[in-house]
Amino acid sequence: MSRRNSTNKRFTLFKPRTRETNFLLSVLMTTIRMLFVLVLLIGVSGTGLVVGIARAYVDTAPVLDLTLFDQQSQTSFIYDRDGNLITDFKGTENRIYASIDEMPEMLQNAFIAIEDSRFREHNGVDVKRIIGAFVYNVTGSGTTQGGSTITQQLIKQTILTTEQTYKRKIQEAYLALQLETVYTKDQILEEYLNVIYLGNSSYGVKVAAQDYFGKDLSELTIRECAMLAGLNKNPYGYNPRLNYYSRDKADVTDKRTNDVLAAMYNAGFITEDQYNAALVEKVNVLETSPLASKMYDNAFYVEYAIYDVTTHMLRMYNLEDNSTNRNKMENQLRTGGYHIYTAMDAELQTLAEQTIHDWDGYPSTRNSADAVYRTSNGDGTYTEIIQPQAAAVVIDYHTSEIVAIVGGRDTPTTRKQFNRAYMGLMPVGSSIKPLSVYGPAWDLGSSPGAPVMNMPIRISGWNSERGYPQNYGGGGYTGPESMRTAMTKSHNTSTAQALYTYVGINNSVYYLKQLGVDESHINADGAGLTLGTSGITPVEMAAAFGAIGNKGEYVSPVAFTRVLNSDGSVFLESSTYQVRQQAFKPSTAWLLVDVLKACASSSGTGSRAQFSDITVAGKTGTNSDYKGVFFAGLTPYYSGAVWIGHDGYKALKSDSTGGKYAAPLWGELMEVLHDAAGYTEDRAIIEDSPESLGLVRVATCGVSGLLATDACYHDVDGYEVQNDYWLDGTQPTQECNMHQSVTLCTETKRRPTEYCPSVATYSRVYIPEGHPLRQADKDVVDDYFSGVTANADLSSIGYCTKHTSDWYYSQWYEPEPEPDYGGDTGEGGDQGNQGDDGDYEEDGDEPDGDSEEAVG
Repeated sequence: MSRRNSTNKRFTLFKPRTRETNFLLSVLMTTIRMLFVLVLLIGVSGTGLVVGIARAYVDTAPVLDLTLFDQQSQTSFIYDRDGNLITDFKGTENRIYASIDEMPEMLQNAFIAIEDSRFREHNGVDVKRIIGAFVYNVTGSGTTQGGSTITQQLIKQTILTTEQTYKRKIQEAYLALQLETVYTKDQILEEYLNVIYLGNSSYGVKVAAQDYFGKDLSELTIRECAMLAGLNKNPYGYNPRLNYYSRDKADVTDKRTNDVLAAMYNAGFITEDQYNAALVEKVNVLETSPLASKMYDNAFYVEYAIYDVTTHMLRMYNLEDNSTNRNKMENQLRTGGYHIYTAMDAELQTLAEQTIHDWDGYPSTRNSADAVYRTSNGDGTYTEIIQPQAAAVVIDYHTSEIVAIVGGRDTPTTRKQFNRAYMGLMPVGSSIKPLSVYGPAWDLGSSPGAPVMNMPIRISGWNSERGYPQNYGGGGYTGPESMRTAMTKSHNTSTAQALYTYVGINNSVYYLKQLGVDESHINADGAGLTLGTSGITPVEMAAAFGAIGNKGEYVSPVAFTRVLNSDGSVFLESSTYQVRQQAFKPSTAWLLVDVLKACASSSGTGSRAQFSDITVAGKTGTNSDYKGVFFAGLTPYYSGAVWIGHDGYKALKSDSTGGKYAAPLWGELMEVLHDAAGYTEDRAIIEDSPESLGLVRVATCGVSGLLATDACYHDVDGYEVQNDYWLDGTQPTQECNMHQSVTLCTETKRRPTEYCPSVATYSRVYIPEGHPLRQADKDVVDDYFSGVTANADLSSIGYCTKHTSDWYYSQWYEPEPEPDYGGDTGEGGDQGNQGDDGDYEEDGDEPDGDSEEAVG
C-alpha cells in the first residue's frame, strides 16, 4: 500500500459537515466550539499539562536518521556487456532519483506554490500556516492549505508513519526543525520531489514526467509542471491518464492544474502572460505509459543474470541460499537503484536463441499425444508447450562468463518463465562419466590405460538383483579393456567397475562438488554416478566441462560483470565472491581432454558434434527408455551443454540417443557462436605438452594393469599391452603376475603335436588370490580367458587334437576332385559378403539414465 493511502482517520474534535445546517445553528455551534477550545487551552496550560504532554512526545520522537532518505525504493537498471540498456528492474515503487540540478526551477516553484508557499522563508514549521489551518478547521473559512510544510511532509513520508494523531504532528514538527538545521532548502526539496507518490507506480517527479508525458524533466512545459504538482494532493483522483481516457473527467484534472497555475501566479513565480498562455495550453497526456511493464529481449539471459547476482549477494551477506533470502536479495536489487551490468553479448545470445528455435532436427515423441505438454495457469486455463523441449548453455571457460543461455525452444512471453538451463534437473546420462568416474580415477593415481573388466560379472557394491549394470542391449562385452576404451565406447559395466575399484562413492561425490555440482543434485549411488540418473543442470554441466579445459580449475560461471550503486560507486564485482577451486590436477585435465576427443571422434559416440575444423572434446548421454538426450563438451574457446527431452519425462522415439540428436545440435550451436565471435582458427584445448605436466608413457598389461612383461605381449586371447599416460610417480612398479608363457598351436591354441604346422609362444592368464575374478562366475570367466587357470600349473592345457598323424597324411594324399562338366548353374556372383551390411548400432550410445539396462 502506498504511504500516501492511509486508512487511518484524522483525529479531531470537530466533525466534518455532512449536510447543510441552519444558519443560526451553525453560528451557535461554531461559537461553542471556539469557547470549548479556549477553555481547554486555558485549563491545561494552567496546570502545565500541555507542556508536559508535548515534552513527552518530543522525548519519544525517533532519531533524525538521514540515511532513511537513501533507503527509499529506487528503480534499478540492467545493461548488456557493452553498456546498452536492456530494461529497468523495479518493485512496486518505480523511482528514478533526480538531483535538484535536473529539476527545472519552474517545476520546483509549482510544488512550492501549491504545497508550501513560504518554503524558502520558514525554519521547517510555518506557524502562520498552522494558525490558518486551525482557523479553517474551526470556522470553515480561510486558506485551504494544510498545516504541514514540505519539510514536515518529507519527515512524514520517510521517518514517521502517516497516522493522524497529535503525537505524530508534534514529533513531525520537532524533527522538521532539526532537519532544517542540517539540510539546505535545496537538499530538502530534492529529497521531497524524489519521495512523493504521483500516481500509477510513479514515485518522484522524474518517473512521473516519463510516465504521463514521455518527457525528461528538462522538457516540461509550465502547464505540465503544474499538472504534476497538482497530483500530489490526490494522485488517484487527479490522475490525468485515468481522467482523460477512462473516466471522462478531464475537467477535474484541468481545474486542479489551473489552481496550481493560479498559485504560481499569485506567488510571483510566473508572469501574467505565462499564466494566461498556460491556461490554454494543450497537454499531450500519453494514453499508454512508456514505462508499463513489457517483455524485454533476451529474457533467458537477463533473468539468469539476476539469479546470479542474488547468488553473489547471498555469499556477500553470508546468508543461507533459500527462497526467503533469495526473495529478500532480489527485492533489494529491484528497489536499490542499482546499475547491473551483465556479461551478455546481445548478438551471441540472440543467435543462440534463434539456433535452438530454428533447428529442424528434434526427435518426435514416441506417443503422439505427448507432443504437447499442458501446464495449468491456476485460473482454469492451460498453456500448451511444444515437445520435446531443449536447453543450452555456452561458457567462455577462459573468463568464466556465460556466452549464451537458452532455457527453451520458444522466446519467453512472460517474465520469470521456466528456464530449463538452470532450473531443469533432468538426468544427464553418460555425460557424467568423465566427471564422476574417469576423471576422479585418474586424479587419484590411475590411468586411461588401467584395465577394467567389460564382462557381465557381479560388482561388489552395485545395488541391484543382477549385480551390475548392463551395456546397451545386454551385450558389447569384450573382456578386459582399458578405461580409455571404456569411456570412449561408453560401456556401463566397465564404468561401474571403475567407480567401485578405483574411486568409491564418497570420492566421486567429492569431485562432483569440486566441479560445482550442487550436492542436492547428486544421486550418491552407483546408478547416479555411472549411469547419470543424477539431475544436474546444463549450467552446472557446461561449467564442469569448462573446468577440464581450464586445466582442472573450476571457476563458477558468471552472467554479470559488476553492479553499481545509484551514485555510481561499486556495490558488487562478479569476481569478489566467485568460487575458484582446483577440482582436477592439470595432468588429469589433459588426460580427460585427450580421451574426450576420442569420444567425439569417429570412434566414439559423439562424432556428430564435430564442426568446421575446430577441435571438439565431449561426451554423449542418453536417458533410460529414451526419455532425454544430452551432450556436454568443449572446444579451445567454449564449453557447453545441450539437453533435449520432454518436460513431463515422457519417452522420445526409440532411436533418440545423445549421439544422434544432442551432439549435432551442440555442434550447430557452437559453430554459429564460434563464427560470430571470430573463433575460426583451431588450436589445442590445453596447450601444455603432456611431458610438461608430468605425464609419462608406460607399457602396462591389459589384464593385470601392472608393468608389461614379454608374456603380456603374447596374450592368447589378444588382450593388448596398453602404452598410455600415467602421472609420473603413480605408475606401477611391479611386473605383471597374471601371465605365464606356453608354446601352443597357433590354430587351436593348445599344446602342439609334432604335426602342428605352426606354433608360437602364448601367454595364459593366471588369476592370483584376492583378484575379483576369483569371485566371478567361472563359466563367464572362461568365456573371456582361454584356459584360464587359478594356479601356476599350465600342464592342464591339453594337446592339439586337430593336427594328428591322420590329418598330416591327408594333406599329402588328398583325393583329386571330380571334374566339373555342368557349366553355368545360374547361381553365380559373389555370395561371400551377405550379412556384412546389416544395421550398425553406435557402440554404447544408448539409454543409461535411471535403468541398469541403459548405456550412454
